[in-house]
Amino acid sequence: MAKVKITVSIAENHLNQILDVTQDLRSAGMEVEHVMDGIGVVTGAADADQISAIAQVPGVSSVEREQSFQLPSPDSPIQ
Repeated sequence: MAKVKITVSIAENHLNQILDVTQDLRSAGMEVEHVMDGIGVVTGAADADQISAIAQVPGVSSVEREQSFQLPSPDSPIQ
């Protein structure tokens, strides 16, 4: 299954345990890319079918899929 990029917000009451939560995210199948402990956010990728398990990790407030957009090139007739 293809990986999707995700952003995980850590619950405020777990911010002091963000490294433990990050390890639990890895155990749930997330490939962690960045841990931003100052703002309580972890970014990375996971299989789409693992997102519900990642959302259930204790200390996780929310899981959002990355949105991507493709703009037409400057030479494109449609702007």
